[in-house]
Amino acid sequence: MQQESNAELLDALAEVIENPDPHPAIQEVLGLEWTRDGFTELFDFDLPPFASYYLTIGPILGGEPVGYLRGMLSVYLRPELQPSQPDSLALLLRLLALLLRQRSEDRAHVIFYEALSPWLYNYARAISSYAPHGLTRIGSLLDEVYQDWSATMPSALSLPYLLRSAPEQLIIKDRESVLDSLLSPVASGLILPRSELIRITHRHGLGMRPGGRRFSFESLLDTSPNETLGAILGTIATQLAWYRDVDSPIARWWHGRLAATQSSVTELLSSSEWADLLR
Repeated sequence: MQQESNAELLDALAEVIENPDPHPAIQEVLGLEWTRDGFTELFDFDLPPFASYYLTIGPILGGEPVGYLRGMLSVYLRPELQPSQPDSLALLLRLLALLLRQRSEDRAHVIFYEALSPWLYNYARAISSYAPHGLTRIGSLLDEVYQDWSATMPSALSLPYLLRSAPEQLIIKDRESVLDSLLSPVASGLILPRSELIRITHRHGLGMRPGGRRFSFESLLDTSPNETLGAILGTIATQLAWYRDVDSPIARWWHGRLAATQSSVTELLSSSEWADLLR
């Protein structure tokens, strides 16, 4: 790796992920068409840039991923520098940049593999797919970061801890399990941002009540359960294609969860009793 240029890219990406008004020079270098509304839609509502959001049931910001990452970062940061949100993507990118500049490649690889590799690939693909116009390039740049760092990792590595300790895949058997599974990436392998629910609503002429993502998804299941879950199967098929040409333990883990969810939803829709499960 060319350490300084890579460090600069990591810092620039961290800046646009955490700052609603990044310097115009950074926007230009990264090739972004920036709007504050686009930043808010992407990072506040659609795809929050925190590991725990993709690795907990609910999902929630916090939980075991935050505790694990806080413990890991305590090895690298003095107590007074410990962050309140150790699973922040911007923080982790800045830490990688710092370690590169310090020529601490071994430490940087540990941070990447344990803190970023469990979720960065599908997060980058989700941004490329669902970000507002002008910001999708953030996804391709994050994907470049993932590919560059993954290429330097030994192929025989086991799954990172955050995937080895991830919650079991939920069995879809009632309304709550449908919601918890399909809205929690770690449970289903599916990333379902609010903007995708809005697209499904418009594409299929459905009625969705405005509100939080869970509330809006519930309203779709209440009014148009068949059409909603059928459309979700389309989203799952699209995301399964993200892993078509990727062969790694991490990719196989996420693909396995998503393929199992596809089977569960298909089976649910074919059941004569499935509508009663959603009541």
